Amino acid sequence: MAITITQALLVSLLLLVFTVGEAWFAYPMINQPLVLCPIVGLIMGDLQTGITAGATLQMIFLGTMQIGGTVPQDAPLGSVIGTAFAISMGQSVEVALTFAVPISMLGSLLIVLAYVIRGLFNPMVEKMVNEGNGKGLERLYYGLAVIPEIPRALVVFFTLIAGSGFAKVIIDTIPQTIIDGLNYATDLMPAVGIALLLRMMWSKQYGVYYFVGLILVSFFKLDVIGVACAGVALAVILFLENRNKQNNFTAAQGSTVAAGELSAEEELFND
Repeated sequence: MAITITQALLVSLLLLVFTVGEAWFAYPMINQPLVLCPIVGLIMGDLQTGITAGATLQMIFLGTMQIGGTVPQDAPLGSVIGTAFAISMGQSVEVALTFAVPISMLGSLLIVLAYVIRGLFNPMVEKMVNEGNGKGLERLYYGLAVIPEIPRALVVFFTLIAGSGFAKVIIDTIPQTIIDGLNYATDLMPAVGIALLLRMMWSKQYGVYYFVGLILVSFFKLDVIGVACAGVALAVILFLENRNKQNNFTAAQGSTVAAGELSAEEELFND
């Protein structure tokens, strides 16, 4: 079935509202495929496919995150478009995956565009700060929460209106070498992001924990969940040890104060 204008508009608004809400409400993870795809399925009239696609795509994009200065794949963009196309074509989740991955890779350009749009308003922000225009800054703050995300919503709308055939033609026209390069670059992004993050946060005091994680992955073959559980256990141990040290220090201070008071009383009575 063809995607109607109403469905395309609702899917576009879904991406816009949930992307803005993700930053607005302190990143509650509402713009993930696991949340977006079932709603897309509800809009397209196939909730079951939406739920299945959401669970599958969530596993695909589970490691996609922005670390340091890297630009990750646009998982929300690829997920909503891929799910909508799969449902409109009456195909399985594999079709959603076929569309979602390359579209999300190209969608990273829209993330960069959002940064550029925000940067264009920097002179205006500086001018308002110098003038003490608090109300103008407040209005601009609300506007910049929405304006940079509008291009992504427009891309979703026009892509869905154009249809899956048009999107497939665009994807097929991209040379395989570029697709391979994007795949390699995507695989390198987490490593580059971690390197940039370590460059800013590295210290001799906490550097040992990085090597602990490296040893767990390299020699003990633990996955991300295993390393995270080990990190939580280590954090609890360190927390309990620090609390015991603080309690002992407080008790020692109390004993010192009590001894000092007793000595003063003894000196008084001795007089």
